[in-house]
Amino acid sequence: MSVTSSQKLNKGELTQLLDVARESIRGHFSDELPRPPQLDLYGKKLLRPGACFVTLEVDGELQGCLGTVTANEPLVLEVHNKARDSAYQDRRFMPLTEEQLDRLMIEVSVLSEPQALEVESEQALIDYLENHRDGVILSDHHLQALFLPQVWQQLPTPEVFLRHLKQKAGWPANYWSDTLTVKTFTVTSIKGRYFQLSDAF
Repeated sequence: MSVTSSQKLNKGELTQLLDVARESIRGHFSDELPRPPQLDLYGKKLLRPGACFVTLEVDGELQGCLGTVTANEPLVLEVHNKARDSAYQDRRFMPLTEEQLDRLMIEVSVLSEPQALEVESEQALIDYLENHRDGVILSDHHLQALFLPQVWQQLPTPEVFLRHLKQKAGWPANYWSDTLTVKTFTVTSIKGRYFQLSDAF
């Protein structure tokens, strides 16, 4: 089965995905029932299964961020669903309100397929991340945590990045285990306001 990679999308296709995310959120505030994207309007690459995250910010503060690392559905549908989920299903935040829309920023991140990284120690992982500011997934038994590459902007050193990632999974900051698995990935992303300039006229 062909899968959409983050490296294969051009700016026009990413812009289409951003519009899909906007429409998914807009549909919640419409008098009509929200509708999924009309698939025959999109090219082959956007119809392939793809993994993505949709991140929402209001006044520069995180308002929601949900996604998947597994490509199960057509990418355009995955973006539609994850935009809706980030706006109304992220349990860390109150659901998005209509009053927040004029201050809303949306970012769509399309993921590459995660690759297993063999490291023998946390220091080896830190050394790798010094030169590779990738997205990271840590897993051990039933616990898992993921940070997108964009998180490096807020947590710029590998030590701090990993400490927060482990805390997100529910582990202590100094946690390490021989059974811990590490995967890395990259993203291609696009970010824009919920209201486009043309919406103001």
